[in-house]
Amino acid sequence: MTWRTRRVLVILFVLLFFGGLFFLVSKPKRISSNSVLVLDVNGAIAEQAEVSLLGAFNGTRPLVQHDYIDALDAAARDPRIRGLVVRIGPLDTGWAKLEELRTHIAAFRHSGKPDICFLGYDGIDNPEYYLASACQQVWLVPTAPLGIRGMMADALFLRGTFDKLKIVPDFYHIAEFKTYSNQFTEKKFTPAHREEVESLLHDVYNRYVQQVSASRGMAESQFDALVQKGPFMAQEAEDRKLVDRLAYWDHVRDFFKQRTGEWKPIDLAQYAGTLDDGSGPKIAVIYASGLIVSGDSQNSPAGELMGGDSVAAEFRRARNDSSIRAIVLRVDSGGGSALASEVIRREVDLAHREKPVIVSMSDVAASGGYWISMNADKIVAEPNTITASIGVVGGKFNIAGLYNILGLSTDFAATADNATLYWDQQSFTPDQRAYFQKSLEETYQDFIHRVADGRHLAVDQVDKIGRGRVWTGQQAKSLGLVDELGGLDRAIAVAMDLAHIPAASSVQLVRLPREKSIWQQLFGVSQPAMESRAVTVQALVRRLTGVNEVIQARVPFDLHIR
Repeated sequence: MTWRTRRVLVILFVLLFFGGLFFLVSKPKRISSNSVLVLDVNGAIAEQAEVSLLGAFNGTRPLVQHDYIDALDAAARDPRIRGLVVRIGPLDTGWAKLEELRTHIAAFRHSGKPDICFLGYDGIDNPEYYLASACQQVWLVPTAPLGIRGMMADALFLRGTFDKLKIVPDFYHIAEFKTYSNQFTEKKFTPAHREEVESLLHDVYNRYVQQVSASRGMAESQFDALVQKGPFMAQEAEDRKLVDRLAYWDHVRDFFKQRTGEWKPIDLAQYAGTLDDGSGPKIAVIYASGLIVSGDSQNSPAGELMGGDSVAAEFRRARNDSSIRAIVLRVDSGGGSALASEVIRREVDLAHREKPVIVSMSDVAASGGYWISMNADKIVAEPNTITASIGVVGGKFNIAGLYNILGLSTDFAATADNATLYWDQQSFTPDQRAYFQKSLEETYQDFIHRVADGRHLAVDQVDKIGRGRVWTGQQAKSLGLVDELGGLDRAIAVAMDLAHIPAASSVQLVRLPREKSIWQQLFGVSQPAMESRAVTVQALVRRLTGVNEVIQARVPFDLHIR
């Protein structure tokens, strides 16, 4: 036997082995009667996630938002599922995703099946209780405090650190509410920054009070008064009817045993594996998540990067596929490159001339995230979505002082004064600053004119509600920037209506981009371009600050409401 023959046989054996393994792990799990669906909800919930090579082999993939939603809706109709338990741990996701998930948990009640939200972990605060209050019953471990209390919002400022490192942030923005660069140039909130943060905070808080008080059968003023006095120890929480029972996990098992005669839990991963994306007329759902950059989408240590070319390609695919009747663009992005955003917007515009395009906004669809949305036929957002931020920002870091601290030095030769425009060893000269501010102004004017055209508003009106200001989805609807309030299911319903698909019909969802197959991951692994770049001081500063392109349509701040 020759060496070449042996190599071919070895390759065939490996392919057969892994092919058989993949077949075994990919077989759908059998769901027995009297099952109870157990959802573990904690940490961050993504809209889309890359399947790892290991996950492809063992038949698992990261669970994303639509997995939770689809499972809840299916379980409500599934006669094999006799109940629901939502086990909630510390959450690190936005209020819009929580509201969408909460809506579907609350809808499960109409099935007539019992459901319990179980709070058995440390760190049960406002977001965790907000989600739990959707259930018929809220159970709390007897030793666990219920940390509901007044909400706060905080933002991180890096100016003090930059001063110590002798880094000069040379940034400019249009307009006064476009406060993204404040994290680099300021040490505290500016008046405009504080105004929009407080507006968002109070809007989210008021909705929190309204929804939780309705679920718990209290007056809004009563629940608000309790929140102002929180947090509470477990017994206090039960006495004030904030929870229904103090119990342990074995009590949950006993509860369902008494009703079904046995305890047959099935977790989300198992149940999701039995579901499909439906049948009938096709509707494409294109996911657009993460920081918007030029080029291709990729995963980076800093998170998802939404490549303008990649998302544009998915739109062309959906537009040219005659079997796809409508397109839903699911946006979860605070923006990024203005250029890459325009590349995507152009494809959205071309697509909506041929078939309905509806935007579904998740946690954030602001700045560049709004830019790519504004030419859709309809925009649907959750009331707690962070959106708009119609403005632009840009600049560079002058790291000459840091080089001096490190003992580094540079020299240069140039053929023109503006050859140093984006050089990191000096701030902008007066002429360069004038050019840069002009480019920002032109980009802003382009932004507001396109919003005015897409949303059928006057340019002056867009400028008035724009100026970089962030609004909640609820506020944006009243301003004409959003058409309807709701989640992905509402966006799909709107898409069906515009595509003249009867509301009672079943539809097949074509989710794009498609997950990579096990074979693509085995033979198509490549090093992300971002990681192959040389690690220079400038690259390190850019990576740590997230400033990858000079002119950006970025959400004004990284805000944490809790």
